[in-house]
Amino acid sequence: MKIAFYAPLKPPSHPQPSGDRLMARSLLSALRDAGHDVSLASQFRTWDGVGDSERQLRLKDIGNKLGHRLLRRYAQENAAPDLWFTYHVYHKAPDWIGPLVCAALSIPYVLAEASYAPKQTKGPWRIGQEQCRRCIRSAQALISLNDQDLPCLRTVMDPKCMLVDLKPFLLASELEPVRNVRAEVARKWNLPEDVAWLVCVAMMRPGDKLASFARLARALQQQVDQPWHLIIVGDGIARDRVEELIAPIRDRTTMMGLLDRDRVFSVLKACDVYVWPAVNEAYGMALLEAQACGLPVVAAATGGVARIVAHEQTGFLSDDDDEKSFSAYIRQMITHPRMREAMGQNALLKTRREHDYAQAVRVIAQALQRLRT
Repeated sequence: MKIAFYAPLKPPSHPQPSGDRLMARSLLSALRDAGHDVSLASQFRTWDGVGDSERQLRLKDIGNKLGHRLLRRYAQENAAPDLWFTYHVYHKAPDWIGPLVCAALSIPYVLAEASYAPKQTKGPWRIGQEQCRRCIRSAQALISLNDQDLPCLRTVMDPKCMLVDLKPFLLASELEPVRNVRAEVARKWNLPEDVAWLVCVAMMRPGDKLASFARLARALQQQVDQPWHLIIVGDGIARDRVEELIAPIRDRTTMMGLLDRDRVFSVLKACDVYVWPAVNEAYGMALLEAQACGLPVVAAATGGVARIVAHEQTGFLSDDDDEKSFSAYIRQMITHPRMREAMGQNALLKTRREHDYAQAVRVIAQALQRLRT
C-alpha cells in the first residue's frame, strides 16, 4: 500500500532527539519493512504546550489548509495514498490533517499511540481535546503502545475499530550483542572504574524532565556514603537548572551532553544501572534502550513503564511519588552487584523476547492486512 505517515507532536525529521522522535522513526522503518511505500505527509507540528485557545485555533486553520493542499497535490500527481497512519495524538497535539484527507479520499485512518484524557474536556486544551476525540472516533484501527491509555480510549472509539496491541520496540540494528567497553569509556571521560556507574539519558527541559532530575538528585544525596558515579547524557534549555539541582553531587557526576546514538549505546553498555524517576512518562524509550544494553533499571511505575521494566526481575519500580523507595532501590543496586548483573541479563533477554523488531513488523503488517480485507 501507499501510506501517508504523519506525526503531529514531533516529525521523525525533527532535529531534537527524543523518545517520541525515535518511536516515529521506528514505526516508519517497520511500515517500510512490512512492504509498504511510505511517505512523510507533513512536518507540521500541532503541539501547544501552554493551553492557548487562540494558538489552537490557528493550528486548526493551518492544518485544514495543509490538508486541502495535500488533496490538490494528490489529485494533480495521481498519488493519493491507500491509507493514512498518524503517530501520537493527544489533547496537546491533535491531528488536523489526517481525518480531513481520509474523509475526502475514503481511505482508512490508523492511529498509533493515541490517548484521551476526559478531564481536559473543559480545560485550556479543550479545542485540541475535541479534535483528539474526533481523531480517535474516526480511526479504523488504533495501535496501542501503552495499555494505560486503553480504558479512556474505549469510551470514545468506534466499536468497530480494530484495537492492536504493540509493545514499544527498537530497530534491529540497536539490539546488537553487548560488548565490554567500560575501560574505553573510562579513559575517554576520566571516570573511576571501581564504583557503580549510574546513568540516565534525557533532554533537559522544564516540566516533567526537570522534575525527574530533581527527584534523582534528591535520591542520590541520600547515597553519598556509597561508591557510585552518575553519568548524565543529554542537554537542553534547562541545563543551568539541572546543574543547580545536582550541585551537591557535582563532584560525583559527569555530564556528557548530547551524543550521537552509537555513542549513547556505548556509554549505556559500559554502565551498571539506569536510574530515572520517570515523572509522567508514557513508557520511556530510554528505559527500553538501557535494557537492550543489559542494564537493570530503577524507575517509578508511571504510565506504561511497567510494560518496559519488570519489577524485581529487570529492575525496581517505586510508586509514582514514593521518593523514599526510589532512593532505597538505588542503594540496593549499588550494594548488590550480583543482583544487578542478574537483573541486567534478565533485561537483555526481555528486550529481545518482548520488544523484538521483527515481531513488531509482523504485528503491524497483519493489522494493515486486516484493513484491506
